[in-house]
Parts: sequence; structure tokens; C-alpha cells
Amino acid sequence: MRSNTTSITKKQTASVQSRGDSVNKMILIGRFVAAPELRETSSGKHVTTARVAVNGEAEADFFDLVLWGQLADFATTYLGKGSLVYVEGRLASRQCQATDGSSRRTVEIVANRLQALSSKSASEAPAV
Repeated sequence: MRSNTTSITKKQTASVQSRGDSVNKMILIGRFVAAPELRETSSGKHVTTARVAVNGEAEADFFDLVLWGQLADFATTYLGKGSLVYVEGRLASRQCQATDGSSRRTVEIVANRLQALSSKSASEAPAV
């Protein structure tokens, strides 16, 4: 008799065990609240932050994204305000110092995959 459970390969089992018993993965489909703007770190890496609105049951939920490297380049080149996107990433929190000296904590999604489900509108696209 065969079991109805899904079999897991030894490689998959080793992968799960090496990370412990926790999972940190976020998947969103939503729209950019504003056009992302490309920045460059002092070491020359490209980065952008963006906010994505996701429809909730009663109202929209907003999530802050951090995009690095090619994802940042892609987002700033091809996506704008209102663009529908699919995002995969991990949840990360960091602590920073506010201008008044108080300590602030922020939670962001650091994306490792970004897929455009729509693009900039025709009025926003550069003329060819």
C-alpha cells in the first residue's frame, strides 16, 4: 500500500534541515504606489525602494520593498506608479536612528524575484 503523502527527496530534506524549522518567504501581487527611483550605494550597487499596495478584505495593505541590482534596474526602467507586479522575497527588519535621536524599527520585503504583470502606461513610456 502506498502512502498518500508527498515524498521529499534527500536533497530537499537536507536543504530544509540546514535552514532550521523556520520559513521566511513573502509572495505578493499588488501595484506600485509611486514610481521607483534608482539610487547607488557608495560601493556602486544599484538599489531602489518601492511601496506596493495589495487589496485587503476591507482596505488596501501597504508593503515596503527593497530591490537590489538587476531588479532595481528593471523596476526603475520598466515600471511606474500603478504597475501591477508579482514579488517574491524575504521579510527583513532593521533598526535606524531618527532625526530626533529616537530609535525606529522598520520591516521591509527584500525581493529576490520581481515580475511585471503590467507596464508603464503609454503616456509614461518614453517616445521611440
